[in-house]
This record gives sequence, C-alpha cells and structure tokens, in this order.
Amino acid sequence: MKARLLVGAWLVVVWVALWGDVSAANVVSGVVVSAVLLTFFPLGLATRPGRFRPLWVLRLLGYFSWKLVEANAVVAWEVVTPRNRINEGIVAVPVTGASDVLVSVVANAISLTPGTLTIEVATDPNVLYVHVLHLHDIDAVRRDVTRLERSVLRAFGTEEAVAEVELRLAALDDTGASQPGRTP
Repeated sequence: MKARLLVGAWLVVVWVALWGDVSAANVVSGVVVSAVLLTFFPLGLATRPGRFRPLWVLRLLGYFSWKLVEANAVVAWEVVTPRNRINEGIVAVPVTGASDVLVSVVANAISLTPGTLTIEVATDPNVLYVHVLHLHDIDAVRRDVTRLERSVLRAFGTEEAVAEVELRLAALDDTGASQPGRTP
C-alpha cells in the first residue's frame, strides 16, 4: 500500500509538472488521473524480483554511457566519410528471462544506442532480435548485448539470473576465442 501511495504521489507531481502550474485544479485532476491509472494498470510492486544495487547501477550508467559515445562516434564517422561501410543485419540474441521489466530495459538500451535497434522481443524462450547497422561479427554482437544484459542484471536482477548470464557470456567468450584469427 505504501508503494502504491508513493507511485501515486509521483504521478501527481509529474502531472502538475507537465501542466507547469501548481493549482488546486491541477493537483485534484492529477490525483484523479493517478487513481485511474493505478486502478486499471496495477504495478505488481510486491512481486518484483531482484534487488536494487546502487554501485552496479552506477557501473551500468558508466558502461551504457561509454557504449553510447562509442556508437555515436561510429555513426558520425559513417556520416562524414564518403565511403559506405554499412553492412546491416539482424541478429537473434537469447536473453535471460529474469523479468519482463529487465528484458525491456535491455531492449530499450539497445534501441537508444545509435546503429542498433531492437525489432522484436520473443518469449519462450526469450530472444531479442537486434538490427545492427555495422554487422561484421555475429558473435561480437551477441557478446555486446549479453554484456549489457549482465550489467542490467547486476544492477537490478536476482543472483540466479546473474549466474545464468555469466555462464552464457563465458560460453560466448570461449566460442570467440576458439575461432582462427581471434584473440580472447
């Protein structure tokens, strides 16, 4: 109940901020909109799996920021150079079914990065289909997405989900190292 009240209060604050005017009418209408939203779209906060780990959240933000800068540089280079090096493709990447919310975080983080776009999220088993603008190595794309997933799970997931993604990442790293001409 306390969590619902906090979410409801936050929705009222957002509502008033969107209107840009703190008035009785805006606050009352914000309470009504918040009550309707929480009634018809219950959040299920009590059954949320995983934990919030602040240090891992900071590492996730740092990792994502670096990947964002790196992807922007690659796309910017593509724009300013006359040669077309686009080699696009779609890669299927299995993901841990920790929760729909965490899979959505991973999918949206991929879509926020220039040069990549999540085009579908399949369930049973959970698979992300990622469109890549500069596809040169399918295993490298899978490793990058799995590393992002690992960062998200370390920040918000369960210990079991983190262990599962670590095993998958180790298998991907072993596959990449065993190919000729590749170094681990």
